[in-house]
Amino acid sequence: MKVREVVDYILEIAPFRDSYGEIPRDDAIVFGDENTEVKGIGVTWSPTIKVLSEAAKLDLNFVITHEFLFWGHSETIWFKSDKDVMKKKPNALRHKILQEKQMTVYNTHKNWDAASGWGMCDAFPKLLGFEKEINRGRFIRVHEIEPMKIKYLAGIIKEKMKIPVVRVAGDTERKVSKIATAVGGLGQIYGIAEEPYNLGAEVVVFGEAVDYAIRCCVENNMVAIETSHVLSENPGVKNLAKKIKEKFPQTKVEFLDAGYPYNFLG
Repeated sequence: MKVREVVDYILEIAPFRDSYGEIPRDDAIVFGDENTEVKGIGVTWSPTIKVLSEAAKLDLNFVITHEFLFWGHSETIWFKSDKDVMKKKPNALRHKILQEKQMTVYNTHKNWDAASGWGMCDAFPKLLGFEKEINRGRFIRVHEIEPMKIKYLAGIIKEKMKIPVVRVAGDTERKVSKIATAVGGLGQIYGIAEEPYNLGAEVVVFGEAVDYAIRCCVENNMVAIETSHVLSENPGVKNLAKKIKEKFPQTKVEFLDAGYPYNFLG
């Protein structure tokens, strides 16, 4: 089996088109060749040095990732960025592993987010135990639960995600029943709260969020709960690994955890 066959299967189950129309394509084989013979597959949120080292150790020569492979160049007045991106230490180390182990990396993003029923946007609320969907946007989901105080909801989210802390903006004593999920990095968009507000949400559970997105929630009279970018998307990563394993049962397929990077000091 070649890399191209696996890519074709992913595009079959997660096409760059949904009920809203075309999804801008952002997939590519970013290292290696589509004609590479697959010995084993690693599916990950981010191809960190640790993840690629683990893939090499497990003899997984094809890595499928949700996030980018190499740190890019930024044209900015705020800091000086090297235009030769392969001079960046993390990039050089990633490249060394890939080259030595003759690995191929496929990066695909928005279609994986939107994949109906199992992609990032649908897998996150399932992880949290939200079952009654009452509204949705292209990437936002709104569910209804029995009314409960925010402080109890936050505790449930922490337990489901196995996360030590969440950040909450808003009244923790407020009772809510309509909850929007904004998986992954959707909260990096300043005005993202407009959509859950228009969809009737009282609280937005983010993966990762910038301050402006949080304030947009508060000024729209919604509570904001920030969890984790990687942990909110890992359920969708695991789902793809499972689907690939079911499709290609003779091939070794592993979920490679990019890890939760934080420690919290009180």
